[in-house]
Amino acid sequence: MRVGAVIAAAGTPGGFRAYDKLENTDRNAMLKRMIYTFRRAGVEDVAVVTGYRAKETEKSLAKLGAVFLRCGDYENVQMLDLAVKGFRYLKNCGKIFFCPADVPLFTENTLKMMLLQDVPVVIPVCGGRKGHPVLIDADLTDGIAEYQGERGLKGAIDASGAEICLLPVGDEGVLLRARSEDNFERLAATEKQADIHPKIKVQLMRNEAFFGPGMMVLLKQIDVLGNVREACEKAGMSYSKGWSLIRTAEQELGRPVVERSPGGKSGGIAKVSPAGHILMERYERLEREVAEFAEKKFEEIFYADMGRDSL
Repeated sequence: MRVGAVIAAAGTPGGFRAYDKLENTDRNAMLKRMIYTFRRAGVEDVAVVTGYRAKETEKSLAKLGAVFLRCGDYENVQMLDLAVKGFRYLKNCGKIFFCPADVPLFTENTLKMMLLQDVPVVIPVCGGRKGHPVLIDADLTDGIAEYQGERGLKGAIDASGAEICLLPVGDEGVLLRARSEDNFERLAATEKQADIHPKIKVQLMRNEAFFGPGMMVLLKQIDVLGNVREACEKAGMSYSKGWSLIRTAEQELGRPVVERSPGGKSGGIAKVSPAGHILMERYERLEREVAEFAEKKFEEIFYADMGRDSL
């Protein structure tokens, strides 16, 4: 089953502006940490809903393979609106995590524990307090989108009548928000530091390398935007670079990866071809299985005899 994640980083909803009050914390570094944690737990699709300082955020995270969903009216929306925007994009996922951007210190193990629970909604609980992220079955998202009450995402989940698992975890990171009163900066730099782990770059090649993380990011953005020029901007590359990647891939494969109808200043309409979608799916599987193998070998080589305190 495919798993997705929505990170609310649009403004006051989702707490993204909370980082303005912290002197020694890079908000985008925290978002990177969240994305990497989701990835290591097996999340294939990460959607970041942006608004406040959106261009800066999208540029900083462009190479990480997340999709950006811009919320232009972020000043006037609620957390539920951001969640629904992400849920609609992740329609092909069976389960979806949702987390505000100001709760970035949860662990990979917590996510894996949540995924093991066979119930529609899973909420982590630490010290008797409910935290984030929340894990929701995709079957519930249409009903959540239709909710008209005043209690936000919590009210929408309660109104669904779905069974909820309050999962006890020993992970204080599910509660810690980006605010000084929580000693957030000290904990993020000491007790809650991210673990060291291997990062593997997988590329496909025939006569030359033609498909890798950059191409994957570009195709995901084309899928969302339907426009190569805008996709290149969101992927952090020039328009000419994007077309160069597409042409190289099509030349090496001998078939179209992107179907387009040219025209206009925006570059016309584009969509990922059926062959392109198959390539994306198989590349993701290869990348995931290579990463899992690398993680096992990393544990054997670095920690088997000495334990995690050795680094």
